[in-house]
Amino acid sequence: MCREASGVSDHPSTQDVGVALEGVLAGSGCVRFNEGGTEVRVGWLYAGGDGLVVTARVDEGVVGQTRFWCDARQWADWLGDRLPVPSWDALPPDWQASAASLTFATEGVDTEGEDDPQREAMTGRAWDTEKRAAATHRECPDAQAAPAAPTSWPQVTTMTREPVETTWRIGIVLQREARRLALMHLDGVTSWLTDRCQHALPSDTPLDPSGLPTRRCILAAGWGELPASLCDRLRGGGAVLLDVAADVASGEYWLLDGTRGIAMRDGQPSGRHVAMPDIATSDAGDGAAPCTRLVAVIAERALSIPSLAAWHLGRATSHEHAPQSVLSAAHVALWRDGTPWVNGRLLRFGDGRLAVQIDPVP
Repeated sequence: MCREASGVSDHPSTQDVGVALEGVLAGSGCVRFNEGGTEVRVGWLYAGGDGLVVTARVDEGVVGQTRFWCDARQWADWLGDRLPVPSWDALPPDWQASAASLTFATEGVDTEGEDDPQREAMTGRAWDTEKRAAATHRECPDAQAAPAAPTSWPQVTTMTREPVETTWRIGIVLQREARRLALMHLDGVTSWLTDRCQHALPSDTPLDPSGLPTRRCILAAGWGELPASLCDRLRGGGAVLLDVAADVASGEYWLLDGTRGIAMRDGQPSGRHVAMPDIATSDAGDGAAPCTRLVAVIAERALSIPSLAAWHLGRATSHEHAPQSVLSAAHVALWRDGTPWVNGRLLRFGDGRLAVQIDPVP
């Protein structure tokens, strides 16, 4: 049987992207905040191919690692006002670490290693050790005695030229005046970013010009579970009682996103959420009779991931609504274990229960 709750269950994401990041983008095209003198926007980006994989450490009390991918040409342009370089490949090996450390550098924020003799030589500026020491002492007289506070902004440790698959990923766009750098998140710690996103300004405008990624979802009147042997004996004219049913009389239906279900009415969540556990199969091995799940499917729709994330949290969305009226007729498709099986007609009983009567085979 399915578990129904009034709140939100802790379900895994149906995508292999950062689940925590998906949550902070719920209902938004992107979010925006400032880090030092740099504007940071976080959202979905569609990119990939040959480029640079950026590995950075993040110190949040416990040091973690995070990885991003960026376009090599855009990375060189991003550094143009601080360190003019034709390309990553053109850098002498001794200069690569210093150049890489500028990737996440933000004006007004100290970045570990941002000023060092090697970079000063690369940019033609003089290294003034005494001036730096005097400034540090003015800001923190006990700086030598007290350890530096950990920072939760990434510090790049390595960069390598690597190709990645072109697909949708959550990423960040750094912008400083006319220069911008898009970085797609690959893996690693994200709390440093989710913490900032929770206090960021949301926007309905997608970060990527092509829009937002979508997932294909099922709009259903309900579903039920039967022993597989009984399902095999069903014929035209037979009926299946649905264990979980929408209040179709009020226009409600179930939006099924993988194994997660959201009751929808007027294009927004109506307050009910379910999780559909795995059902016993023929190789269950515990002596239980194998079962099959039958879903009364009204339609399929591709819906944006940020909207789905918001609906799973029970939030209404302003920029996108789910279909408002989907049951235009009593006919539905009965899916068996995720595959279209037979067509049928929806039957509604006086107590609100639903059943599907299978159409006769011509």
